[in-house]
This record gives sequence, structure tokens and C-alpha cells, in this order.
Amino acid sequence: MTTAGLVDLQAAPPPPEWGVVVDHGAIEALADQWASDIFPLPSFDYPGTPVDRPESSWFDYVVRAVSVLACLWPPDGEQMWAVKHGDTWLDDAPGIFATFTRHQLEADYQLFSGRGTLQLIPERLHVLDQVDDVIADRWQGTALNLVEEAGRNGTQIASILTESMPGYFDRPSTAAGVLPFDKLAHLGAAIMAAGVGWSQAGFHGYDDFPVYPDYMLPRVFRHCGAMVYEAGLADRIDRREPLDADSPEEHALRWATVYSGAVLRAALAERGNPVTAPALDYRLWSEAVLGPDASLFGEHHRTITLRY
Repeated sequence: MTTAGLVDLQAAPPPPEWGVVVDHGAIEALADQWASDIFPLPSFDYPGTPVDRPESSWFDYVVRAVSVLACLWPPDGEQMWAVKHGDTWLDDAPGIFATFTRHQLEADYQLFSGRGTLQLIPERLHVLDQVDDVIADRWQGTALNLVEEAGRNGTQIASILTESMPGYFDRPSTAAGVLPFDKLAHLGAAIMAAGVGWSQAGFHGYDDFPVYPDYMLPRVFRHCGAMVYEAGLADRIDRREPLDADSPEEHALRWATVYSGAVLRAALAERGNPVTAPALDYRLWSEAVLGPDASLFGEHHRTITLRY
């Protein structure tokens, strides 16, 4: 279950006493439902992202933006934060990307200027200062050097981001061992490749990524019965009560998400539909955020953290 203290999150579920149980039968049923579906890789062509994407500036842009791509929900009673992009207001992830695009194009634009409430702005700015320092000092001023050192291998890119970049280390220590969630590192590595063309740009090593343990994917797994929450935890989530960062319940939700994704991917492969994890993650995220039944999936959990 562990290697050098790291838990293999895809090999076994979290301890049930942490508040979340995985139902394999429900995952098998979901695999039956999706067995013949096509799972495209995400293009990450969010509105608000740069139209022109030369590799050097694109990789810098992604490393900076994804390092703070977390905790985008507002406190209860507050308006969702959004950024003006042309004639449109963009929120959530497109809002983060748009604020960095505007910062590139407008010298006097202040990052995170907009309407509504974005939590943890001082902490985000501190992370960005640290990221800029690492790009300057270790990568000679461009994240292109990071990508080339990794051989354009997604697993290596994620590992380097986790090891070297503030804002990307996401490995809490628990009684069960160290949990290598590394959500932003895997997402950043995927967006780098997607933005310039995946394998067409020489990227590889993404097939065995985990799905990303965020806020939205658990909504899909809970709705289909794959992730079953202890009654008290379910009530707290439904009441939008924030869960403490690094609590067993928060760790269980994220671990169970990664594990459920691995089980679902294996079940799809058994049905003759091999799917890469980035493609499966994109399908799950799309179902939770954009899908026709998304409004029926219930609340997502809330934790004030810059990890996801």
C-alpha cells in the first residue's frame, strides 16, 4: 500500500472510519453506462486564455496561473468572484486564466481585480512571488527549461512541479502515510501539453495519471452511489459547512476520489474502452459542472485551501 511512506491512492480506498466508503458495485454500474462512450482529451481552451501560445510564454503562463487555481468558491452570502474579459464576466477557472491573460496584456491591470469575493488573495500573491523566484533561479527565467528537463514526460513534469514549485506541493502526512494528491501538479502538466497539442507537441507519459482530487469530481461519485458519506459528513457538506483542511474527512474525500477514478478506469478497460486518466477526469468534471444533470448532484465540499 505504501512506498517510502507514500500511499498508493489508486490501490486501496481510505480508511472507512475517516467518513467515506467506496461502493464498487456503483462504479461497475457507471462503467456499464459509459462503456461505449468516447472520452476525448481536454483541450483546455477556456475562454480567457491566450489565443497565441508560443511554448515559452505558454508554459510560464500555465505554471503561474495553475499555482493559484484553487478555492474559487465564495463564502456563504458572498458573490462569486469574476473577471471582465472583453464584454463577458468569467468566473471559476476561466476567471483565473483571464486575470493572468489581462495581466500579460495590460501593464496597469492588478491581478485578481474583478467583482465578487476571491478568498486568500494575499496568500495567492505570496505563492506567485515564490513561483516567479523559482522560475528565475532554477529555470533561467522560463518554464520551458523545466519542460525540456522533464523530456516532455507528463509524470516527470508533475514530479518536478511538486518538488520545486511553491504552491504545487500537496502531500499531507496522515496516520495512514503520506498522501501524494499533487492535484495542481498533474493539472498543470496536463494543461501545458493540451495547450500546444498533446502528443503532436511531443508530450507523453500521461496515461497513468490519477484523476484530480478536487471539489467537483466527488459530486459525480456521490450522486451515482460510488462514494458513500457518513451521515454527519454528508450533512455538513449539504449545509455548506467548511471542512477543516487536513482533517480526516477532507483527506478521505480526496483519496476516495482518486481511488474511485482508478477503479472506474479499470472497469472501462475491462469493457473494451481503455481511457487515459486526463480524459476520464475531463469527463467527470464536465458531468459535474456542465452536464445536463449537474444541478442534481448536490453540494460540493468546501475547504479553505490553495491546494485545489
